[in-house]
Amino acid sequence: MHDPITSLVVTVFSAPSAALIMAGAILALAVGLIFQSGHFEFAPLKDDLRRRADLLSDLPGTDRQKAFAEAFPAIDKRLSGTAHPTLELGWAAYRGQLAQTGDERLASSIHAVDAFEHADGPARTLEWWANLLVAIGLVITFMGIVAALTEAVDAMQRQGGAGMQTALMGLLAVAATKFWTSIAGVLGSIVLRLVARRRRKAIESLEAHFFALLDGCVRFAPPEKVMLEQLAVLSRIEAALAGSARVQPAAPSLA
Repeated sequence: MHDPITSLVVTVFSAPSAALIMAGAILALAVGLIFQSGHFEFAPLKDDLRRRADLLSDLPGTDRQKAFAEAFPAIDKRLSGTAHPTLELGWAAYRGQLAQTGDERLASSIHAVDAFEHADGPARTLEWWANLLVAIGLVITFMGIVAALTEAVDAMQRQGGAGMQTALMGLLAVAATKFWTSIAGVLGSIVLRLVARRRRKAIESLEAHFFALLDGCVRFAPPEKVMLEQLAVLSRIEAALAGSARVQPAAPSLA
C-alpha cells in the first residue's frame, strides 16, 4: 500500500501517453500566454504610445515649442487620461518639471527618458512565465519518475528476482517518456523569451520616438545651465555698473 499522494501520482502517470499529453499542454500554455499577453498588455501599450506620439506630431506650425505651450492644457488633459500606469505616472512626473519661460514656452530640467520608467511589463510577464514553465516541466518529470520507480518496485516484489530485468526495462522505458515534459518546458521557455525580447525592442523603439518628440516640444534647461546663464547675467550687470561708475562726473568743489 502506498500513501494517497503516491497512489495518485502512479494512477495519473500509469498511462503511457500521460507525459506526452502534459508536454503538449505545456506548449499549448506557452502559446496561449503569448496571445493573452499580446492582446491584453502589448497591443494596448503599443497603441497608447502611438497615440501619444501622433498627438505631438500633429502640432501645427514650424515652431513646435510654441505650439506645444499654446496647446498644453489640451495636451495635458489627453496625456493625463487613463493609460498604461507607467505612462500615466511618467507624464505626471515630467509635467511637474515643466516651467514657463519668458518667451511663452515651456522648459524642463530633465529629459523625458529620465521621467518615464521603461514600460516593459508585457516582456517581464512573458519572462516570468518562461521561468515557471521550466519549473513546471521539471516537477512533472520528477513526478513521472517517482511513478515509474514505484511501479518498478511493485513489479519486483510481485515477480521476485525472475522479473527484475523486465521491471528495470519497463522502468527505463517509462522514465524516458517522462522527460518530454522537461523538454516541452524548456522549449516553451525559449519561445516565450524570444517573443518577450522582440516585444521589448518594439516598445523601446516606440518609447524612443515619443520621448524624442516630447523633448523637442520643450526647452531643456538643467539646473547647471540655468546657473551658468545667471552667472553670465550677473557678470554683464557688474561690468555695466563698473563702466557707469567710471564715466560718472566728479562732484563740483565748494571752494
